[in-house]
Amino acid sequence: MGRAAGWAARTGYELVTLLPGAEATDSRPSRRGELPTADAPRDAVRARTAALLDESAEQREDAATWRLYDAVMRSLVPDEVRLLRLLAQGETWPTVDVVERGFLRTNAVLLRHASTVGSAAGVTLTDAVPVYLGRLVAFGLAELGPEERSLATQYEVLLADESVVAATRTARRPRFVRGAVGISPFGARLWRACDPADG
Repeated sequence: MGRAAGWAARTGYELVTLLPGAEATDSRPSRRGELPTADAPRDAVRARTAALLDESAEQREDAATWRLYDAVMRSLVPDEVRLLRLLAQGETWPTVDVVERGFLRTNAVLLRHASTVGSAAGVTLTDAVPVYLGRLVAFGLAELGPEERSLATQYEVLLADESVVAATRTARRPRFVRGAVGISPFGARLWRACDPADG
């Protein structure tokens, strides 16, 4: 009788878990070591940190440089690489921020880093150029600077851009802050090393 009950319990559990729509809740006791402990993520991160520290103590300068270049390039999306390639040619491109004039000399930024460099580079998502440029600057690959008078014609073209016009329509008292973007020294070194055209 005891064996039959045990067999029925085991068979019943297996049949239930195989039925369509049945919840796969296992009420049976788990073996020790099968379930992850609360400390598992912390231990994994600490182990990774220790491995990186050990690696940094032994790696050579050239290996460290390529490790950095690889990490940065893996963080970029294809459109950003196209922007980086164009910026690496050494030209400076216009940027415009659209801000809302507030009281007490406070300004709210409605659009940041709008630029004609995206269309010139042939990116797929032209409306994402402000985000792309912000990321390139954050990675240290590009630098922002003040307005350049030599780009006067391009500033006029940029002010007619759809994204700039759309941001302007949302402001009661819009103001345009002109600037420029170009390659940074680190971005130039990285592109010289990673440019597939040189291979």
